[in-house]
Amino acid sequence: MESDLEQEYLSENDKDYDMANITVPLKAIPAYITIQFAWYSFIFTLGVIGNLYITLTVTCRKEMTTTTNYFIFNLAVSDLGILLVSLPSHVIRDFFSWSFGKIACQVIISMNEVFFSVSICTITVITLERYRAIALPFKPKTSTRGGKVTIALIWLVSYLVIGFPMTFHMDLELIDQRLICLPKWPSKDVNKIQTCLIVTLIIIPLVITGYAYTVMIKTLRQQSQRLQERANCHRVSRTSLNSSTSLKQDHRRHRYNAKLVKMLIVIVVVFWISMLPLTLLALVVEFFPDVRVASKAIDGLYTIFVALFYSNSAFNPVAIYIMSSDLRKGLNTILFYKKRRLSEIRHMHYVAQN
Repeated sequence: MESDLEQEYLSENDKDYDMANITVPLKAIPAYITIQFAWYSFIFTLGVIGNLYITLTVTCRKEMTTTTNYFIFNLAVSDLGILLVSLPSHVIRDFFSWSFGKIACQVIISMNEVFFSVSICTITVITLERYRAIALPFKPKTSTRGGKVTIALIWLVSYLVIGFPMTFHMDLELIDQRLICLPKWPSKDVNKIQTCLIVTLIIIPLVITGYAYTVMIKTLRQQSQRLQERANCHRVSRTSLNSSTSLKQDHRRHRYNAKLVKMLIVIVVVFWISMLPLTLLALVVEFFPDVRVASKAIDGLYTIFVALFYSNSAFNPVAIYIMSSDLRKGLNTILFYKKRRLSEIRHMHYVAQN
């Protein structure tokens, strides 16, 4: 989707300028370039460090190997792909000439869409997994093995449906004396079909996650009311120790689910705030040809929406760290372990010298 919009944007924006009004495209303004590079550098650094620590926390600590954490690990991996592959390739296409050849163009740019697809599918699967645990508690939970199989299927389907077809349509085009790697569709209709497919990949998960979290919030509120009623009855009747233990376990389970849902809602809301603006702009540009992509307004919106689009991959680990006490404890343990090991090594080195 971002590649399709960029094709329209680059083709229009690099062709000609309105010399009568001396209209200069934003990307030719030094201040704009400085701000954009500074922001991309910030989200690249924050996102790579944050997502690496998320992956290390889940893989290095046995108590973190739950199904939900495996999905969070997969989200971090896809975010790393976006930051390490998609973001640099976007900067190259926007400001430089593509110098890596046609094969790299076909493989790398098509993988960009795969990473975004994996992110969307993973967030949807996390939502459905939590929905089943909260709204349908008597159904069997997804095992860690089932979670791994689901992750493998997400990558496979994303590549076969999105990435693989795009490989055959990526090509190099000379625009304003620069080689640009862009999708070249055999016809406008095929382009619209591909755009609709990707938009569908975004809109359907939006509906699913919106519905699922609405039901989960309603269910958690009902559970909270029932637990409060049970607690009141327990205080009045002073029932057995087993009943008291069961009530405490239910309270702990409810608090755990509520905290997890809060964290996931933050991730989902940030995700859709980041994704939807560029998605809507792509639809407007694709289906309303009268909208000039190179106009100042669209130029500015495109810049802001693309920045939002990539920023999501840096905000996810921050949201996870703030909202998840378990992952935060795991990450702090890894950090303190590294500091402790470094201190021990320095001490041993000092003793050896003296």
